Amino acid sequence: QPLNCLVDYVSFSAHVDFMQNRQFIEKVAPKHIVLVHGAREEMGRLKNALLNFFRKMKAEKDRPTITMPPNLQEVTYKFPQRRSAKVMGSLAEREGEPLDGEEVKGVMVTHNFASKIVAPKDLSTFTPLRVGSISSKLHVPFAGSLSTLELFMTEMFMGVEKTEEGEGVGGMNIVIFSMHDGEIKIVIGKARGVATVEWNASPSNDVIADAVVALIMHSQSSTASIRLSSKPCRHPRAPQDDDEPSSKRARESGTTTESRLRFIADTLTDQFDDVEAVYEARSATYEISTDSSHQKGTLDGPLTCTVNVEFEDEKGINAKISVDCADSVLAKNVHETLIGVTAAAAPINV
Repeated sequence: QPLNCLVDYVSFSAHVDFMQNRQFIEKVAPKHIVLVHGAREEMGRLKNALLNFFRKMKAEKDRPTITMPPNLQEVTYKFPQRRSAKVMGSLAEREGEPLDGEEVKGVMVTHNFASKIVAPKDLSTFTPLRVGSISSKLHVPFAGSLSTLELFMTEMFMGVEKTEEGEGVGGMNIVIFSMHDGEIKIVIGKARGVATVEWNASPSNDVIADAVVALIMHSQSSTASIRLSSKPCRHPRAPQDDDEPSSKRARESGTTTESRLRFIADTLTDQFDDVEAVYEARSATYEISTDSSHQKGTLDGPLTCTVNVEFEDEKGINAKISVDCADSVLAKNVHETLIGVTAAAAPINV
């Protein structure tokens, strides 16, 4: 018999349909879509429907990639990790905007997934961290000459500053050598027979302090230090002609720049037998004669090269080097070699 009722169709499937899948994908807005776990024909229909949907709805650059790999096929995607951090404190105090690619040097601290970059001195202000420092002091036995130590220090390190304070032991003033922006100090005169090395501990300062300690010991025991600090004996000896000093005494009595220029002459003589040197104040001219050539077609008899070296001051640090030679290859080799020689002989810039 007829029944007065309404009929509804209810899907008992455990899977979502196309409309629900499309709505989910649209809300998530993924960059990549991988279709798995389903009949190949049905997944193919879903893939084509999604391609048509995104082709109408989005620009090409905003469309996700849709793949339907077969079983056991690997799918690889690269997801770039972007990380941001706020620059705070003194690092952020500047007039203009930062340039693209400009380096920021500081300490990055991450807390609760938020990162900030601050200068070490601002750690206690913007973070719960605290910065500590270690001051080191080492007493080194020293019974040598103060002038010899000063010479060794200035020969080894650039920027050594010498200051004198109040009266120390033996009626002598307390002498302080400071370097590396005052981070490292050598104090002489506070205690008899002791040189005190003080520095703020850090990887670079520790290395320099070790070199300073070795230099203090070397200034008392090396042959050069003994020759510089020794006094002539009272035993009678044959008179010497002071008007014509020996080459050895001439080398020892010269300035740092003169010793550098003579060292360059020795280096060139070791390589080329025929080298003539002419010295004038802080400069020197070297004339090299050789029978060998590095460039084809340039050797027509003996080859002569003229080298000019001029230092800016008496410290022998910065040198202007020029080489005039018909063989460009030989001139370049000599020029690069002398640049390395002057750089190696110069004090270390700390």
